[in-house]
Amino acid sequence: MKYQAVAVALLVALLASGVTGCARPAADDATPGGFEIAVSSASIGAAGELPIEVAADKGPNDPPGDNQSPQLSWDAVDGAAYYAVCMFDEDANWLHWLVLDLEKTELAQGEYTAHSNYVGPYPPKNSGRHHYRIEVFALHEAPDHVALRIDAKQAYSEIVRSLDQSGNGEQNTIARGHIIGHYEN
Repeated sequence: MKYQAVAVALLVALLASGVTGCARPAADDATPGGFEIAVSSASIGAAGELPIEVAADKGPNDPPGDNQSPQLSWDAVDGAAYYAVCMFDEDANWLHWLVLDLEKTELAQGEYTAHSNYVGPYPPKNSGRHHYRIEVFALHEAPDHVALRIDAKQAYSEIVRSLDQSGNGEQNTIARGHIIGHYEN
């Protein structure tokens, strides 16, 4: 009887760890100093959907999109010399957009279309609705080294860590904020 209870406990623990292992990776939402930037986008519909215009202009999208970066605006942050914007597919751990040296607080839809800066959503067919985290970081100065590639699998914590490092060491991030857009092929 004692061994059965231990076996059941082990089985429950294994099942619980397997279920958590399949979940979407949690983004590091810790905000330095507790300050969060308000971020908005006219490109995201009322139901949170991203339009076909911001989707990638390549397969497997059917029909292909126009590869236009979404419209984005955010609050100015005192002390920020630069802003960084990234768009990350939380379901595929995929980096779709990264701009590091912004000095303004609004981007028009389609401001970025070159595949070197932006590659719109293109989730595999029948993979369901993907969640795209569009995040703005207010930075003291430009980050030292960002060894990240657009249109490639990434660890979100690596993105956050690289933006937070500058010539003055760590703690380059003053504040950050995000919105989520959805896209399904």
